[in-house]
Amino acid sequence: MAFFTPLSLEQAKTLGEHYGLHVEAVSGIPGGSVNSSYALSLARGERVFLRIFEEQSRYRAMREAALLDHIAARGVPTPRPLRRTDGRGFIELLGEKPVAIFPWIEGETLCQKRVTPAVAFRLGCALARVHVAGADFDGALVNRFGISNLLERLFSIPLEGLSDELYADILMLMGKLEKMPVVPDPKLGAIHGDLFRDNVLWSGPDIAALIDFESASRGSPAFDLTVTLLAWCYGGDLDAELCRALVEGYQQIRPISADERAELFYWARLAAIRFAVTRITDFELRPRGTGVWRDYRRFMARLRRIEALGEAGLLTHVGL
Repeated sequence: MAFFTPLSLEQAKTLGEHYGLHVEAVSGIPGGSVNSSYALSLARGERVFLRIFEEQSRYRAMREAALLDHIAARGVPTPRPLRRTDGRGFIELLGEKPVAIFPWIEGETLCQKRVTPAVAFRLGCALARVHVAGADFDGALVNRFGISNLLERLFSIPLEGLSDELYADILMLMGKLEKMPVVPDPKLGAIHGDLFRDNVLWSGPDIAALIDFESASRGSPAFDLTVTLLAWCYGGDLDAELCRALVEGYQQIRPISADERAELFYWARLAAIRFAVTRITDFELRPRGTGVWRDYRRFMARLRRIEALGEAGLLTHVGL
């Protein structure tokens, strides 16, 4: 989360009125690389969370808000967006940018050293609940990170001024994507798509909230599972104990199907490639000084580890 679009107190007050809120103060929340985030202070010391969608259209923001409302109503620990008092849904506009307001959730994120098997188990349970709750969501959710989308991102990078290492890695990623078959999609439910450590708030040993469904789409639960494994179970290497605890927690809520097991290696490779690509392009395709540098090479390392394990080795490593 970050604040790329400035928000004045007067603007915050006007937006708050559409939700029946009396805003008394506004402060930016630093960090992140996609949306602008603010804390709005209300009377009696209460706060709410305001997000300005920097890259999504109003329609896409509406679909994301509808998904959050849907899964929260089915027991997923995520804040439900506030509804406008005029009955016109969840989204307001600041200029041309969509805005949503959420209840404030107290919680903390965990560093990698604090990720234990017990943490991984609870996380697996929560991810499975997203997939169960999202299975019957009937709204449109577009996957912005399919193979063709990732290739388009890479082809858009200006080649001038790139280091030899980055240039070689871009060519390698292009080659891998071009050789990957497109897996036919059955009727797919909703997935989070980006359940990294900074997108989960904890209150003691329990999950307070899953947040930032910016990348939510219709997709394979196996892809979402591998994203989460790579995000939470990789320190210096892919930790088998953490992987198995996360998978065990997941299967306690939602058993992994035979087809999903068979495709896990494919999705794990694509997950590693997806985050290597977007870390490159989120920086290289933005004007200097506006993008946040995140080391894509961490996901190149994950990709190499997955490919070294192979299909059978990966299943064994994660306890399947």
